[in-house]
Amino acid sequence: MKQTPSDSATLADPSARSTEFVPVQGGNETTSAASLLITAYVVMWALLLGFVFLSWRRQGRVETRIAELEKALSTGISKLGAGD
Repeated sequence: MKQTPSDSATLADPSARSTEFVPVQGGNETTSAASLLITAYVVMWALLLGFVFLSWRRQGRVETRIAELEKALSTGISKLGAGD
């Protein structure tokens, strides 16, 4: 797009710019703000629930491993006591 001399003068002189809102003509909004907001909330809740679910599973595995280690430790201690 080629600039005309009057366009470049308007760009260079801030006082010549419009001070009021002028809407864009011909632009069609394809997505409403409400649907974008709802989508953002759904994504955030899904991420939060996924994080909680994965943390819950990981905590279950840690508890299982701790129970196995406690069992092995008590077995080892009882074998040591029986060997004396």
